[in-house]
Amino acid sequence: MNSIGNIVELRRRLGLLVVALLLPIGLVGCAASGSVRWPAAELRCELPSEAQLCVPAEALQGDDVDLVVHFHGAPETVIREFKAAGVRAALVIVNRPGLSRAYGRPFSEAGALTRLLDDAEVAMAVQHPGTAPAQWRYVCLTSFSAGYGAVRAILRNPDYYRRVDAALLADSMYAGYARDGTHAVVNAEDIAPFCRFAEEATAGRKYMLITHTYLEPEGYAGTHETADALLQHVGVERIPVENAGDQPLPVISRAERGNLHVFGCAGTTGDDHMAHLRNLRWLLGRWCADRAKAGR
Repeated sequence: MNSIGNIVELRRRLGLLVVALLLPIGLVGCAASGSVRWPAAELRCELPSEAQLCVPAEALQGDDVDLVVHFHGAPETVIREFKAAGVRAALVIVNRPGLSRAYGRPFSEAGALTRLLDDAEVAMAVQHPGTAPAQWRYVCLTSFSAGYGAVRAILRNPDYYRRVDAALLADSMYAGYARDGTHAVVNAEDIAPFCRFAEEATAGRKYMLITHTYLEPEGYAGTHETADALLQHVGVERIPVENAGDQPLPVISRAERGNLHVFGCAGTTGDDHMAHLRNLRWLLGRWCADRAKAGR
């Protein structure tokens, strides 16, 4: 177990007070790792919960810090996009081998999200010896592709649902099919947590941004079908966007109400799908701009 893991275990066994007492005497440390190199003033380390914590220097000011938790995607790519968007928040990256179940199952377990947030808080405390760990002021979940499984599992938990302020899904909302007479339709239960979150976003209590392609997976509902079902649920219509042009994410439709934003992007191939990860800065930038407009 690494040094962060040791201190987290101490916290879990003896309580946060012990951690606060140990930090000033330099018992633990956190060094940069991996192929992406950040300036020394910034933090990057592995967490015991099999995740990575990355914090830009701008977010290391003050006791209350915003947190973005991203599910699925090469860390180097996610960090690059996070930095390009200029997000002033801590970033936790979670990757699991496998598809959506590999994300959904562990985050369906009681305490899974709490442990992840606690691990990140302790790592922040290591970065600031002698001070209390950062308190997460605002929590945003982001996902690409199969990572939606974790977001869905988290939003199904009432306690976690209340803790999450925003959800950004980069071509990342899928579902099974159900039968409606002779027709196959999106399984309403599979997208129910997202629909509930969308309801609150339209009312301004949460924030939700969805992008999707028109890739059609075999045997289950793709992101365009689930987005259509979600928009039908909240009663929001799409508006065509002309002159998409040669853009990384060529938006051809949008549907917006309150803090709900759904963007349909041209593309039916795997490479079109990957573009939503490679251009995660687009989603993050929109979220940051909307928060700035709202004065948050």
